Amino acid sequence: MDLLVSCISTKHSTLKKHWADTGQQLTCPLTVRGSLQKPNEDLGGLLCLVVDGRIERTLPLSMAAGMVPADEGILVTTATSIHEVDPQLRELRRDVISLPLFNALHSISRSARGYLLASTGLDLVVEVSRKGEVLWQWWATDHGFTHTPTGTLRQLDKTRDHRQEKYGTLSQTTHVNAVAEHPTGTVLASLFHQGMVIAIDRQSGEWQPVLEGLDHPHSVRILDDEHFTVADTVGGRALLARLTHPGGRATIETVVEAGTDWLQDCSYEPRSQTWVLVDGKTSRVVLRAGSSGTAELTTIQFDPEWRLYEALILQEVARESQPSLMGVRAQS
Repeated sequence: MDLLVSCISTKHSTLKKHWADTGQQLTCPLTVRGSLQKPNEDLGGLLCLVVDGRIERTLPLSMAAGMVPADEGILVTTATSIHEVDPQLRELRRDVISLPLFNALHSISRSARGYLLASTGLDLVVEVSRKGEVLWQWWATDHGFTHTPTGTLRQLDKTRDHRQEKYGTLSQTTHVNAVAEHPTGTVLASLFHQGMVIAIDRQSGEWQPVLEGLDHPHSVRILDDEHFTVADTVGGRALLARLTHPGGRATIETVVEAGTDWLQDCSYEPRSQTWVLVDGKTSRVVLRAGSSGTAELTTIQFDPEWRLYEALILQEVARESQPSLMGVRAQS
């Protein structure tokens, strides 16, 4: 299985020192992680092509994070822009989309009309067209998430250009970091601070939790009409959840223990029945076989200075549609 792996930083030790120096201990339902300020220095970043379990090629790209197949290549988010690369990392088109509403971009996923993005620094979910037109917006601060973990009221000027600002994780009310469109059109989003996945109604902007009790989640991915996966990050668990209707609650059908306390990303490939687990703590990607993820296939170790963010299965790039799980009901 060939992979494209994004690294949000190539200076992991610098990041960890910054968190240690600026982190806050807060009284709240969850142990909130993060800092009030982003580091001022360039922390690097890159994309890495993995072929047959080995690193084939790298491409420097500062703060590379979310990835999604596009018509002409692969779109990759960075702090304030979307770039495009070919799957073999031989070409890079910079700033194919860059908008004033882009700040600390994390995930990107396809929608029926364009692309959904987590503009994490602004607690914003935004949908854009391939030409960079804003199609839809959802601001967490307009929908009940008004205060940061430190108790500060967050007020944002939606008309200004936010690309030059650096908003720390604890300056955000949700740190929304992954968004995906359910086949019904409802948007699922993972809220880092609140420890839950929510379903957002596009028309009203109203939301409701579909999965709660998570520890700083990431990486919501839709598999089919009834299933999605999400990383319970600090819990170190990859979860396969069933959601029969976006207006209801999800039930967890499979739990894969990843052996880490920072599972940055996870995905499940139904055709090959393979789990891809991105361990952000020890800079490794683990492939597990079977829908229950109990059999380890291989572990790909990366430079410990690389802060891994996401892994994209390259065979997905050529696929036009995702298969159904076809009734697979693995036990937790």
